[in-house]
Amino acid sequence: MRLIAATLLLFAASADAGVLPSAGCANAEIAHGRRLEQTLTVDGAPRQVILDVPDAVQAKTPVPLLLDFHGFGHSGAGVWQVSGFKQLAAEQGFITAYPEGLPVTLTIRGEPRTGPGWKIDAIDGNRDVAFVTALLDDLERRYCIDRSRLYSTGFSNGAFFSQLLACAQSARIAAVAAISGTLPRIECHPSRAVPILMQHGSEDDVVPVAWARAARDAWLTIDGCPADTKAADGPSCERWTCRAGAMVEYCEEAYAHTWPAPATERVWTFLSHNSLP
Repeated sequence: MRLIAATLLLFAASADAGVLPSAGCANAEIAHGRRLEQTLTVDGAPRQVILDVPDAVQAKTPVPLLLDFHGFGHSGAGVWQVSGFKQLAAEQGFITAYPEGLPVTLTIRGEPRTGPGWKIDAIDGNRDVAFVTALLDDLERRYCIDRSRLYSTGFSNGAFFSQLLACAQSARIAAVAAISGTLPRIECHPSRAVPILMQHGSEDDVVPVAWARAARDAWLTIDGCPADTKAADGPSCERWTCRAGAMVEYCEEAYAHTWPAPATERVWTFLSHNSLP
């Protein structure tokens, strides 16, 4: 937990925004469980999600909600199994949702492949954006969510999709963290500057690091980040202070296409100290 303690003051101002209780804060009781399997029907299709609601989450007390999107070919259940967010959720009292993707076809290392994942080719008509909207609506009705602290993270294809959500749902998603994935080739015009953390491996042979650097530069433009606000955040990260105080942080380290262990704590540190203005 040293990283959280060391960077707390950097984000204190953005964490001071007011709480926005969801409709579920009127509920006297809520369902707890470290693996609650849910099904939502969205546009006629059943969509699956696993919820982690630790005992530290209490009815009538607004808490953050984290969406964690798996990579291509993986599953919500698989991410839940290995996720380091379970420990943080129990310690700090937040809800995590691990959604399940539907089949998509992506080009990986020059070859088309089909498997579970997230649509990243467009915002309009995107079945997975509709799924996220329905999921957030459902969770806000059933649990006491602080609507100013809805976060999204993901790995690989899930990181691409989290960045798409930053473009598509900036009025709802407070901040985003992307691991080993970059900004999709879409028109991105968020209604506000979105705080975003990107972490990428310089040895990634699936999503080239050059794509991550290009995504970093794109977000610096999208969020309106002056060059003279650039600062170092440890030996591998750079940070910019952007429009309305939003931060863009980019971390690059020597690893391949994977979720490095230190990323979990770094992600939650960054996200949890941001809220909607």
